[in-house]
Amino acid sequence: MGKHRVQSVSTAGRLIAIAAGAAALAAMSGILSPGMASAHAASEASNGCAWEWPVDGPVSQGFHGGHDGTDFAVGVGTVLHAPTSGRISVAGPNDPGGYGTYIQLEADTGEQIQMGHLSQTWVGVGVHVAAGQAIGATGNTGSSTGPHLHLRIHRGGPVDPVSFLRSVGACGAGSNDIRA
Repeated sequence: MGKHRVQSVSTAGRLIAIAAGAAALAAMSGILSPGMASAHAASEASNGCAWEWPVDGPVSQGFHGGHDGTDFAVGVGTVLHAPTSGRISVAGPNDPGGYGTYIQLEADTGEQIQMGHLSQTWVGVGVHVAAGQAIGATGNTGSSTGPHLHLRIHRGGPVDPVSFLRSVGACGAGSNDIRA
């Protein structure tokens, strides 16, 4: 008997490893920035969840009458994950109402999702993304009092993002204190 064990690896597992390796190689060679390479790695969005928490961080300001979104306290450069699958309709420094650099996602299920105060966007307008895919990095752009993610979800009007994500059974990046 040899010292090496044979392990069974699924075809999907091999494809994910190949995609992640290709993305890392592209980043190292300068073809893509590290963020864009991460956004293209299939392993980022392969867990099968329909909805994801976009970041792992505590709520710093909740949804209320004067604030139609939720702020998550995270540092500049924290990876932002697509909350669900859909098409990107805005990506970049388009400052509506002080969002700074932001991404707007038109969800396949009909919601409109805005994620603001970003430092980077790793997807372009018209791109279809999967739930959990890395799409950008958080920041402190626009009318912001410190680094955070502003998450806004519209479903026939603004809805509380935390309550909504809990109701759809979101998994992934969200911290336990948010989901509990």
